[in-house]
Amino acid sequence: MKKKINIGIIGKNFGYKLIFSVIKKIKKFNTIAFCFKNYGDFKTNKKIKTYTDWKKMLQNKDINAIIISSPPETHLKIIRAAIKKKIHIFCEKPATKSYKQITQVINLLKNKRLFHIVNYEFPQIAAFKFFKKNILKKIYIKKIQINWNIRISQQKRSSWKNFHHKGGGIFYNYICHSIYYLQDLFGDFTIEKLDKNRKKNPTTMNIQFRNIKKNFIIHVNFKILSLKSRQKPIHQIKIFTNNKNFELFSKTESLNNQFVLKKSNKVIFRPVNEKKDFRFYPVFENLKNFQKSINEKKIFKPNFFDAKKVHTFINKLSLI
Repeated sequence: MKKKINIGIIGKNFGYKLIFSVIKKIKKFNTIAFCFKNYGDFKTNKKIKTYTDWKKMLQNKDINAIIISSPPETHLKIIRAAIKKKIHIFCEKPATKSYKQITQVINLLKNKRLFHIVNYEFPQIAAFKFFKKNILKKIYIKKIQINWNIRISQQKRSSWKNFHHKGGGIFYNYICHSIYYLQDLFGDFTIEKLDKNRKKNPTTMNIQFRNIKKNFIIHVNFKILSLKSRQKPIHQIKIFTNNKNFELFSKTESLNNQFVLKKSNKVIFRPVNEKKDFRFYPVFENLKNFQKSINEKKIFKPNFFDAKKVHTFINKLSLI
């Protein structure tokens, strides 16, 4: 498919507000349909058809690919219908709300020549890419320490994001990102230990992984800060080596906070544009790969098979 790829977008918040703004930067994509539950005072180009029912949108035979950015509870039904209609899929994470559902997706894809991307963003962040390309192969890792503190405002927050069984909670909103970028950077690992406050939807979590190939320990400390907490929101990945130590670091007070790379506490890489939503360029890279996968008929990562690996770990962690 060398001509423009006709896109339908399902989901108003992340789907329209960020993903559509990125799609407009990719010339080989052509957005022809939106599907939102509620349009309100929303105004759009008259050439873009609007729907309130995704089933009706998928009946549009001009659509070649869809963006799924609706709540995770809806994903499986949409994915199933898209596969049946031979429509390519770009899906916001989590791909589904459970391991059982992602397994169903994998089974549905058997013997289908369809291309798919799941929007795990962190490996496409500039500092991560710089570290992987220029540093990683030159160092001997002794251990890794991840500290991720986040402060959440409930204002305008979708309710599903608070509940694990709906595809939200700590596991699907946050830990899934760490699992994916750890696998992408350092390879496979096993779970050694998990401590969490014993709630249905825990707010703190300490996990210990062990890298399979090189046997080093990975500590993950995650905490949701109260609005009154004096602790600062940060996302910090410390890589301890036999010589210099490295650190991927970002404040998480705002979506405009970008990751930098430090070597022995000195910044050695800083992104060029620090005023944009940090997700913009990673989403751009994932969408470019989605476009290439369709036009060049090649498999790109992250896809539903990668999502299944992430869900496998989340399933094991949730059972501990």
